[in-house]
Amino acid sequence: MIQGKVALRRRRVDDGKIHFVQNLAKHPESGVFLYRFSFSGRIFSGSTGCYRIQEARNYVNALKGKLSLEGVGFKTQKVLSFRQAYEIWMEERAPQRAKSYVNTFKSSMAKHILPVLGGLQVSEIDTTAINTVLNAYLRKFSASGANSVGLHISALLSFSMEKKWIKERPRVTHIPVQKKVRPIITLEDRDRFLEAIDAQGALDISFLIRAQILMGMREHEARMMKWSGLSLEQKVFIPEKTKNGDAPLMPIPDAMIPWFEKMAGANGTFGFICPGLKPGQPRTHDYTTPYIKRALKTAGLSERITNHRLRASFANILNKKGVPLPTIQKLMRHSRVETTMIYIETREDEMRAAINLME
Repeated sequence: MIQGKVALRRRRVDDGKIHFVQNLAKHPESGVFLYRFSFSGRIFSGSTGCYRIQEARNYVNALKGKLSLEGVGFKTQKVLSFRQAYEIWMEERAPQRAKSYVNTFKSSMAKHILPVLGGLQVSEIDTTAINTVLNAYLRKFSASGANSVGLHISALLSFSMEKKWIKERPRVTHIPVQKKVRPIITLEDRDRFLEAIDAQGALDISFLIRAQILMGMREHEARMMKWSGLSLEQKVFIPEKTKNGDAPLMPIPDAMIPWFEKMAGANGTFGFICPGLKPGQPRTHDYTTPYIKRALKTAGLSERITNHRLRASFANILNKKGVPLPTIQKLMRHSRVETTMIYIETREDEMRAAINLME
């Protein structure tokens, strides 16, 4: 008898029909479980959205329970599995989020969260269930990644609270992670790096890189610079728009003056300082990235340094030269000094030199 059931589960026919066993059948292409059952003289069918048999059974049992209660006049609170809550989030909230966040969220859910929590009802998710996911993740990956997975679970549970599917959100454990020193270009390495940039022979690249590492500009701010914001006589530049929406005066260091003059000689003094290929348009996003990578390799520096780390290098060079944090804050156009402090990297050799001052 058991062998007969196994054979029935595995049986595939050539007529293209899907055969259900105990109300469930696995779709031959997508792998998702479909349901089909009779209730009160009606046939109910559809997709469970689940890829594991136990999750699919939990889904069907919850659906049958809901239909039973409604059949005798009871209107129950909507019963949702964690997977269903995720699918609703994707429909309602994903279009409002950045594409990069949605992609990370989807990957985290598909690989690490839904295989464990997908078949549970949202109301059944507790700290123990969440820790099961995090512990499984930690067996292969880092603690910082586990914290990201925890944040994704929290986001979906917060969404469930807004929908009133649950009354309170269970606590998600945050795992302490030692901050790693992020790579920067030091004062000692700066000239060698800039020489490697200049050796590539692209004037606009040399200018944009210097705007970031000598003026602390964000990558998009440098690309969007226009001649209308420049006053070489006063040695200041006023951006049209910054991340915070304001436009503070930006002092221009003496080392940048010759580069503004070179750009004026090459492109004129109207429109964008670094115009793009299309008329009236700036250079595209990440235009400088391949040049930075080549220069880092040539100079023997960390290849993990990005456009944004050039701005961090600006902050760290000033900090090492003894410039007060409030001044660095203003130069970086941060509204809070705490934000500026995030950019400051303290290395082990610097801490050792500091502690030895106690001798």
